[in-house]
Amino acid sequence: MTSGAVRLAVMAAAAVASGCALHAPSPTAETQAPVELVATPFFAQRVDHCGPAALATVLVESGRNDVTPDALSPALFLPERAGTLRTELLAVSRAQQRIPLTIPGTLEGLVAALDAGYPVLVLQNLGIRWIPRWHYAVVVGVDQEADTVVLRSGREPRRRTSIATFLRTWARSGHWGMVVSPPDTVPAFAQPLDWLRAAAPAESAGQPALALTAYKAAVARWPDSALAHAALGNAWYAVGDTPAARRHWQDALQLNPELKTARDNLAATAPD
Repeated sequence: MTSGAVRLAVMAAAAVASGCALHAPSPTAETQAPVELVATPFFAQRVDHCGPAALATVLVESGRNDVTPDALSPALFLPERAGTLRTELLAVSRAQQRIPLTIPGTLEGLVAALDAGYPVLVLQNLGIRWIPRWHYAVVVGVDQEADTVVLRSGREPRRRTSIATFLRTWARSGHWGMVVSPPDTVPAFAQPLDWLRAAAPAESAGQPALALTAYKAAVARWPDSALAHAALGNAWYAVGDTPAARRHWQDALQLNPELKTARDNLAATAPD
């Protein structure tokens, strides 16, 4: 029996941010209050290194104060592509003991993350569809009344752009954006399956402790989630604690008797 009994699909992105790295969502009925995370750090981007600069920004904001763009560059920057892949941003975030959580690709999703205190790393196309100029930046503020999005971008610590312009450049990347969070802290706006999907790759990447901590946080946040208990059971099994694993698989079955993976795991680990 392996520890990967619960299969949580992960949407792997493969777009390249070369050169550095749809319709706009409809606005909410009620304009939300302005928000700006003014204490978010800033790293001026070197040529074609927007990926390391943007990731360092959100990692430092999350508490990884020892991180710099130069330290991240060897694992992120692909010289042959003159940029950074989104998959590398996700993997390096986990290597830095953080959970990278993609957000809903809407203005509301951005504001929800900012309201919870999370700057959002986004991918934009600053060119045009057939001549793209990919660029990573970090959204730190949205003011709907002033029609403004504020970004840490390139060599500008506080780049201001209209909401329409930002949404247009963001749409060309499929509205891709992510936050990073310590594994023991589930963002207020997170949904259960999204958090579990974000944590799951840590298991296959040989980071069982990171996955275990994230799943513990999920069970604490959503105690009635059968999938969270099942995933935590898998993580306990991966680190060699079969009794703890069985307890959480049993909890998962109490919450969802149809969860076959938990039932199979219990059968496979039953005492002789």
